[in-house]
Amino acid sequence: MVLAAQREGNRVLAAALRELGLTPAWAEALVVLDERSPLTVRQLGDLLVCEGDHPSRLVDRMVRAGLVERAASISDRRAVELRLSSRGRALVPQVRGVEDGLYSAIEQLLSDEAVDGVVATLGALVSGRPAGEALEQRRNHRGDGRSSPGSVG
Repeated sequence: MVLAAQREGNRVLAAALRELGLTPAWAEALVVLDERSPLTVRQLGDLLVCEGDHPSRLVDRMVRAGLVERAASISDRRAVELRLSSRGRALVPQVRGVEDGLYSAIEQLLSDEAVDGVVATLGALVSGRPAGEALEQRRNHRGDGRSSPGSVG
């Protein structure tokens, strides 16, 4: 059931993001960079749920698409920091709109109590695992309990 729900959620999310020319992984990276920029590739990878295994490939594609920019770190010349380009920044409100639409659709299907139960159950499943740790880091930073595309919760 968890995998079936994930697959259906991914289909809905991917279809909505396709209109923006984004994948769920790209949208998640945009939101994370919007909230936490500048980040190194490694730092970004630690915060991603959709694309945690190969963040450098994801970043390469996003740089080529003009969504992300690389720049030498001011504090460490050996490090490269990532920031959103103006095009990437312009897409963030649209990505947030897709997120809000997805949250609204879930809230229409389930009561507040059911949503809370599902979130608690899924949280227990990912707790202590890389995806759960990434979500926890992001929740702690945002302070609102929400996460990013591909990781509704």
